[in-house]
Amino acid sequence: MTKPHQTYLDTLPILPGQLTSSADLRCTLTDTLKTLLQQTNHTVTTTRQQTPNPETFLNTLKTHPKTYKASMSRQLATDLPPDIEQTALKDEPKDWFIKTADFGDEYDRVLQHRDGEFTQLLEDLARYHQLFQEGYDKIIIIRPPTYTGYNIQLTAAMQCLGYTKEQFQFIIIQPIKLYAFHQPTQKIHPIPDLIPEELVKAIGMDALRWHSFHVPLTGIAPINITTAGQPTPTDSLYRVQSTHARCCILLYQAHQQGIIQLNPANNWQMTPKPLSLSELTWEDANATTLANQIQATAKVLEQSASEIAPHLVCQHLEAICDSCDRWLKSLSLNPQNCTLLWATKQTIFDLLENILGIKAPEPVPTK
Repeated sequence: MTKPHQTYLDTLPILPGQLTSSADLRCTLTDTLKTLLQQTNHTVTTTRQQTPNPETFLNTLKTHPKTYKASMSRQLATDLPPDIEQTALKDEPKDWFIKTADFGDEYDRVLQHRDGEFTQLLEDLARYHQLFQEGYDKIIIIRPPTYTGYNIQLTAAMQCLGYTKEQFQFIIIQPIKLYAFHQPTQKIHPIPDLIPEELVKAIGMDALRWHSFHVPLTGIAPINITTAGQPTPTDSLYRVQSTHARCCILLYQAHQQGIIQLNPANNWQMTPKPLSLSELTWEDANATTLANQIQATAKVLEQSASEIAPHLVCQHLEAICDSCDRWLKSLSLNPQNCTLLWATKQTIFDLLENILGIKAPEPVPTK
């Protein structure tokens, strides 16, 4: 068995009383990332680590090739005489810099000011470096849009210490952009942001989670509050939930007709246990496509976790449901088709409920 990846997920704690915008609310939904990582061979830690002594850490960097002590940064010094440090500024107090400009930052950043004060950058570097020394394979930092800019500094500084972007990911969660249908113009228009309580009341938490995850976390999430959370075909979550509900109904019909033995009260288990999809072949092209998509789910989850991209899970769910809907148009209930129905239902349920934290209703027709 492959050794689990040791991942440190650093999320900014936001208390309910601190939620003032949909951007803050979207950032809190990233608790789903912990679930996604844990489902894909990652051992995840979120406990805040105590910051090591910054002075001790700085002492280890004083001979590092990416740090230097000077009275001005390299960027400013290049516009002045080469001997400026040894002549006019020779008696000036000096700062400790790190060469973040080598990795895409605007200019080198200060680690310790000339008055001896340590910067937040140094403290963060010390903490994250210590985590890597303790055996973590990856550090993922999740922050709201207000941190834009500092992510570049910190990522560049970590690269100065030899850590790659794959090892150290700083992700800025972009805000939600709201839209609504405007009756007089009969068009969709952008609307001002709603406070979190009103947004949840308008569309529901399930729709909020789905449409937040439906696009990359680093992109703005558009939500049409007129259709989001409504039982209409224009809403992608409704289509996914409807496909799941339809699978449940068909499976129960097969149970009532004696084609299969089903126990909805026990995780919808089938008796006897259904064959693996890899053991079956299909004459229907839509069934073949659907079976292949179901079997690709583990790889999709791995990619989604690796790229911190829950939108890939949403896209996979939509693709499964599109294939399933086409297949169901000509479906005849038999044991083999019920095996694919069951696998589809279970996959949709697992991705919605256990990964994304969204309800997957399981209707059972009354007799």
